[in-house]
Amino acid sequence: MLKFTVLTLFPEMFASPLRHSILKKAQEKNLLAVDLANIRDYAADKHHVTDDYPYGGGQGMVMKPEPLVAAIEAARRAELRSRVILLSPTGAVFNHAAAARLAGEQHVVLVCGRYEGVDERVKAFVDEELSIGDYTLSGGEPAATVVIDAVARLLPGVLGNEQSPVDDSFSSGLLEYPQYTRPEEFRGMKVPDVLLSGDHERIKGWRREASLALTQERRPDLLASTPLGEREPVVGDRHAPIYAALVHYPVYDKNRQVVTTAVTNMDIHDITRAGRTYGLKGFYVVTPVKALQKLSLKIIEHWEVGYGSQYNTTRKEALALARIANDLDETVRDIERETGARPKLVMTSAREGGTRTSFSKMKDVLQRSTQPFLIVFGTGWGLTETVVEQADYFLDPIEGGTDYNHLSVRSAAAIVMDRLLGQ
Repeated sequence: MLKFTVLTLFPEMFASPLRHSILKKAQEKNLLAVDLANIRDYAADKHHVTDDYPYGGGQGMVMKPEPLVAAIEAARRAELRSRVILLSPTGAVFNHAAAARLAGEQHVVLVCGRYEGVDERVKAFVDEELSIGDYTLSGGEPAATVVIDAVARLLPGVLGNEQSPVDDSFSSGLLEYPQYTRPEEFRGMKVPDVLLSGDHERIKGWRREASLALTQERRPDLLASTPLGEREPVVGDRHAPIYAALVHYPVYDKNRQVVTTAVTNMDIHDITRAGRTYGLKGFYVVTPVKALQKLSLKIIEHWEVGYGSQYNTTRKEALALARIANDLDETVRDIERETGARPKLVMTSAREGGTRTSFSKMKDVLQRSTQPFLIVFGTGWGLTETVVEQADYFLDPIEGGTDYNHLSVRSAAAIVMDRLLGQ
């Protein structure tokens, strides 16, 4: 049996969902248990205060750490093995894989935030953060209900048909194929003949193709993590979603000192134009310096919404790829949130040494994969070792057959894109 403990300020919000349909049946079968704990019960003061004004000023209230941590610790003490999850808009996206993982736990504690969020120090007492989507709720209670429902469906014995969760949308990484039932014809719309054929292999193939086509049309991001069979036809543009990043810190100077380099107008312009030409999904300017971020944003806005957007629409189209990130980790998280999968990192460097991947082999990998990839370019005298060590692939250096090897980064980026993505 899987037990959920929900830490909330409003336990009454769970009354109806837990007393109906699948969740009710799961509890009656002793396959699922849900305990509701009121966070106010863990507030030490006589008024049971659970929130306070934020340090530094700002709108709204912040949930205090003392009652929240006390409630978490009490929940952990109640069970031998617990996984504590803070439901937060800054968490990793909750998906089918996460639901399947939680279905294997014995005790899951869901912490429901409220107001403007929880005190940052509470996060030291949780195991992970999850978000059910890119939007804002009044609190974590609706999110907790979603998580409980999604996980409960995957528990053996909860659904009447054990095959149902296998065929659901997202279980295979794709949207579910269209479903039909009687009558065979409704207001001129007929059930596809293949579903009436009785040929199970044909039906299986039709459903797979329909899932691929529907996913390509409505959720192409899901295709990034969907493996294709060796003989399975590609639907539409199925190559890997590819992004690029230009790192301004940490990089080396000519003395091998770690430095931050300046952002340049030409780099942003030329790399985004090459990126648009070769089909990149996004281009990240990576710098922690706020002044350089502001400069980058000014350049981008001039061509996206300013005078440049009317003067040169093709430049506007290219600059729309540009994004700004504080560091490489933030870039990776942003791509993962957008595509649903962590990107593979492809590092570039003019320096010798290390195990390299040829351009032809890398091109083949990109054509066969649907997982996202991030091509990382360095400024200055190249990416630092700490960055390069994160590489999943390390490309061969670009060589011109002479002893001179000092291409500008925008030239190198264009060459790399052409070799990997060009016709």
